[in-house]
Order: sequence, then C-alpha cells, then structure tokens
Amino acid sequence: MDEFAELEIELSGDENSSTPSLQHILNLLNSDELEVDYIIESVDEELTSGQKWGWLALGILLTPLLIGFMLLWVLIRSGTLKNINSTTHTINGRYYLRFYHSILQYESVDGRLTEAKLTTLGDNSYVSDKWVSFGDDGTMLAFYVYDNDNNGLRLWGCGATLTRDKENFQEVYQKVKDLCEVSGLMLDVSELEKSKKYAKWMAEMS
Repeated sequence: MDEFAELEIELSGDENSSTPSLQHILNLLNSDELEVDYIIESVDEELTSGQKWGWLALGILLTPLLIGFMLLWVLIRSGTLKNINSTTHTINGRYYLRFYHSILQYESVDGRLTEAKLTTLGDNSYVSDKWVSFGDDGTMLAFYVYDNDNNGLRLWGCGATLTRDKENFQEVYQKVKDLCEVSGLMLDVSELEKSKKYAKWMAEMS
C-alpha cells in the first residue's frame, strides 16, 4: 500500500494529538504488518479519457435541464475534468481495525493519497439507524456508527427501489450485524423496530 507514503511525510510534521496514532497505523499498513478486520467499503475504479469526454458531452447536452448543470458541477467539483485526456485511477477504502478499535478512511488518486482519517471508537460507541435527506424532499434509511462523543460516521445507506426494497434493506442490515459482531459494537435499532415493516424484515434474519 505505497499510496500511504506521501501522507506519512505530511503527518510527520503535524503535532496534532491524533497524528501519532494515524501515522503509526499508516506505517503498519504500508509495511503489511497490519491487516484490516472488516471491509466497510472498498472501491477501485478507473475513469478513462473517453468516459470523461462522454460525461462532459452529456452534461453540455443536458444543460437546458437542471440535471445538466448538476452533472457539470459534479464533474468540475470532483476534479474529473482536471486531467481529461488521461485515465484516472481512484481507490476509496473504509476499514474497521480491531487492534485500534477504529475506522480508517482513505482515498488515493493515481497513487497519491489525497485523504486519510481515523475515527477512534470507545466503550460507549454504538451503531444505530438514522433517516437522512435524499433528493429534494425525500428521506433514506442509513446506518451510522457513533464515537464516545456521539459524533456519527455514516456506514451504509438503504436505497429504496420499487422491486428490491426488502432485499436492499436486508443486505445492508446483514453488513451492520457482521460489523457489530466483529467489532463488539452495540447495535441500537429500537426506533426502527417500531416500524412493523422493518421489524418483520429484521425478525426474518434472526
């Protein structure tokens, strides 16, 4: 995992109290001395020059509609168009580390680490459900992990569909249960159990 090397250099000059722990973990991962205990998310994707030009053309074509402006805004904000004539290789990862009872998030673009964050959990940390805003006026069920200060980190969302609403929920809920089993985190779904629909779907998985 050589992509961590660059950030390690930056961290070495930072005296923030959380830096030593994060830097130490990066060093262990870089030397393959530490393995992740649960993969929350792992995305390894390439966006070719042709695909970038295609998205740009689609955004321009749809400019008369709001979706066209939104697409162009996303392309510009994400930096997709910065190197439009070359392929961009992006890796995103979120992992649970049992030894540190922490969640590591990182992103690297073309081998350069662009983001890294370590969320340390504690004895009072737990996982719970939450309804979040989605679209203009919609809501979506999601699961969050909360640290000792009750700061939430989103784990997974349950995107509802016309045909796979139940299947989507149970797939995500199984991941939540697996993470809690590996990490020892408490799972609080007391509010969700008040819904007959979700209570039934959870009971089917018991």
